[in-house]
Amino acid sequence: MARFDAERGVSTVADVALALLLITASVMIVGYTLANTSTSSTGSDAAPAAHPHGDADSLSATQTTAVLSTSTVSITYSLEAVTDEDAFSEPVITNEQTYTRTDHGPPLGLLADAAVTNHQLDGEPVLAYGEEYEAAIDWAIRHTLLGAEQNFYIVATWEPYANASLNGTATAGERPPATADVSSTTTTVSSGFSEIGEDELESNWLAADDWWDDWIDDVADVHPAVDDSSDVPGLKGADNKSYAAAGTVIGDEIVDGLFPPESAQYALEDQGIERALTVYHYKSMVDTIGEFSFRSADTHRPLVRSEARAEEANRKVLVGQEGGYDVTDADALAAWIAADIPQAFAEEFDTIDERYDGTERDERKVETVVDALATEDVTITIQTWDE
Repeated sequence: MARFDAERGVSTVADVALALLLITASVMIVGYTLANTSTSSTGSDAAPAAHPHGDADSLSATQTTAVLSTSTVSITYSLEAVTDEDAFSEPVITNEQTYTRTDHGPPLGLLADAAVTNHQLDGEPVLAYGEEYEAAIDWAIRHTLLGAEQNFYIVATWEPYANASLNGTATAGERPPATADVSSTTTTVSSGFSEIGEDELESNWLAADDWWDDWIDDVADVHPAVDDSSDVPGLKGADNKSYAAAGTVIGDEIVDGLFPPESAQYALEDQGIERALTVYHYKSMVDTIGEFSFRSADTHRPLVRSEARAEEANRKVLVGQEGGYDVTDADALAAWIAADIPQAFAEEFDTIDERYDGTERDERKVETVVDALATEDVTITIQTWDE
């Protein structure tokens, strides 16, 4: 598997999450020539229709990957469609450019952004704009490859661990017919998220009883109503505390990836569109998880502008309101992931349970989860075939 750490141009995946990219306008090719399939060139005067094709008439999947990793597209888009969402409130300050944005970067980088923008939980999209953004990137890629006499199909997938019910996908092109002679390659592009702390996950998993006791004690110190003698509810079997520990470590990186604390703080303090979009994303995220919602962003911290607290908002997305951690209701992301882990690894865990016990059993389970972590990557598969 190859990896292209392509520069992402103006935005990163986190920027996409904060900016709510709803692309509905035009795509302009900044410049790329297909005359040489192993190199690229850019120039503001280039026009797709004027490109010489040469050997580009027969781009392989590997060559197509190189083209889409090193060329640049520029996109102009509108955010106005978000105004139809119930969770969105019009910003205080608006002008004729409020809902107009531009973005540029390598097509594969933007498709990776689209995959994360399409993040969903159990098949339910968190944000309403993903399909529009994905369609615009698809159009940009088609124009980048204009003149190559081959069809293509590209799938970008983001999932924090294998088989996660939290994931995102974006595609470009058309699926190949069953009879096609397909050239295929797979690469990875940075998602913009940090890697999961593997050592922390392992230590918390293997010392789950102590981890849970420390966790619930800390929560009870802040929220006296919490019963600090309680066990982790809602999960069957002896591994429930280990799942809770893993859900907290994994969820923490995901929340900070979707809502980078520093930039989220600036956005929440703004009076314009960035604040409105960020508040919308927070609300949509917790509503999709399910069992709680933020209080009014106009009257209650952490989302109210005068008392904005991005780190507190992130904490609530991770563990819920009032400091709770209720795996029964899965009312926040850490608990939701804790409930998802035994489903995602059901087959592997069953095999481990049959063959091992005690400490070796626990070690093999957490190793299985650690080996499947991929929060920091978007996996992209490129297929090409002749007409």
